Amino acid sequence: YFSAVSSWPGLALSVATASGPLYDVDTRLRPGGAKGMLVVSLEAFEDYQRNHAWTWEHMALCRARPVFGSAESRDRVSAMIDGILRMPRDTAKLVADAATMRGEMERHKPPLSALDVKLGPGGLVDLEFATHVLQLTTHVGLNPRLEVALEALANDHLVEANVVDALKLLSRMLVMMRLVAPADVKPTPETWQLVADACGAASWNELLAEHDAARHSIAALWNRIKQGT
Repeated sequence: YFSAVSSWPGLALSVATASGPLYDVDTRLRPGGAKGMLVVSLEAFEDYQRNHAWTWEHMALCRARPVFGSAESRDRVSAMIDGILRMPRDTAKLVADAATMRGEMERHKPPLSALDVKLGPGGLVDLEFATHVLQLTTHVGLNPRLEVALEALANDHLVEANVVDALKLLSRMLVMMRLVAPADVKPTPETWQLVADACGAASWNELLAEHDAARHSIAALWNRIKQGT
């Protein structure tokens, strides 16, 4: 049995503990919503993905990978996922769907600040959208690890090489900012320098310049994809 979004561990992950839940898992985000069992057969999953899934579900499938089961079962699941991702696509419709979905995300979950490297323009979410659109339309870089996928796309000249570097930089910034300045914690000058050091920059101002360049390169890629050029 296989589930695209959750299975019985999803309930355990959401249980409140003294330290809070490990993950917020909403089992209603399955194809069947709140109805039916939390798991489906491989045959049912493949039928749904091939014949009924929405664009965003195939974009999410670009990050899917089997994590438990026999080697034979995991190979079977991997082959099934690869086959679904390689299905013929209506490129114009896929791009339009992705752009619409990203617009909805911007409306319902706007960036928290100019330094929101995940949700802001030219941030990591824009990069994920761009990568998944390219994966589904070109079938290049079909790897669940974003960095590996981008490197394959860059080797085929489908993205600029600096986009790979942009992913690495913004990912480091995201992790560091969450560690040293989570939620409403006000950073100090020492904090900014610590973030710069961890990201390989000599100073906070130098890191800001690299950050701006990284987000510019991602925004250019995403805009090019949305415009179909």
